[in-house]
Amino acid sequence: MKFRWIELSLPLAAAIPLAALADSWQPLTGASTLRELVSGTTAEITLAHGVTATGTYNADGTADIEAWNETFKRTWRVEGDDRVCYSSTIATHCYRFEKNVDVPGEYRSIHVDTGEVVAFRIVDAVARAVGEAAPADEDGGLAAPSAAEVAAALSDPNTNLGSMNFQFDYIEFKGDIPGADSANATRILFQPSLPYKLTDTTNLFIRPAVPVVISQDVPSSGGGFDSEGVELGDVSTDASLAKTLPGGFVVLGGLAATFPTATDDSLGLDQWLLGPEAALAMVRPWGVVGVLVNHQWDIAGEGDYDTSITAGQYFYAFNLGEGWQINGSPTFAYNHQA
Repeated sequence: MKFRWIELSLPLAAAIPLAALADSWQPLTGASTLRELVSGTTAEITLAHGVTATGTYNADGTADIEAWNETFKRTWRVEGDDRVCYSSTIATHCYRFEKNVDVPGEYRSIHVDTGEVVAFRIVDAVARAVGEAAPADEDGGLAAPSAAEVAAALSDPNTNLGSMNFQFDYIEFKGDIPGADSANATRILFQPSLPYKLTDTTNLFIRPAVPVVISQDVPSSGGGFDSEGVELGDVSTDASLAKTLPGGFVVLGGLAATFPTATDDSLGLDQWLLGPEAALAMVRPWGVVGVLVNHQWDIAGEGDYDTSITAGQYFYAFNLGEGWQINGSPTFAYNHQA
């Protein structure tokens, strides 16, 4: 059985140390009693790295868990006469509540399935719960999102959660040049996603992409191919606005750009590129599917040739539960001037 303490108090109330676990716990029963306990309560708990998660439970049966600048929607309801169930779009967890008859205002919740116990103290009828406990596990808690909720939020193209992504690419080439069919490239792509929340449904995103070429076969002046690496490729970025529409649809629009940062001329275009970008996605409890497309033209730099590239990616994620997913984002590109 797991056990955690949570101390509840109003912001200006003095901290009250919790007593040792009392022997006398009386079950709280009755729909009205449980509804009065939960309705209007705000719970806080400290997660890893000092992040504070806040859960607000409203009288109408809705609830919001806020952490990392993201809001995780939940609902709650009294089930039977001895438990309260909290539901996200992914899972439902039910709890029984008990009060300590020896210490007025002291309560504890017991997870019906796992047996995890969280003790807390209420100072006033409408209280703020301040978590002094160990961080919640992958199942989350009354004030903490679960690993499954966080994974689902990260796969949402309009998430408020920032991320640091590393992508390993192995590329094989084909062509008419002798030796082209055996040419290949290996690179690592670093692409952070940096959202800035504008409204509850709209975010501004900045997503730089920094390619590090480990090795790449490039045509040589004498015929055949030479291998180049380790080098920096052309850095690209996009700036876009994303909005979540009713029905779980996400639309995104903005600009994409590429800069001539390659440390070897054979690995870059030596041009500045700029063009529009758009995406459409569908977010459901089971996962996400969508497509992103951009088109870039050369606007400065090397003038001996023109560049007109349409590129993009399909993306999908399927939630398996407990934070596990199957996801992918295959890319495509076509140079109209090649």
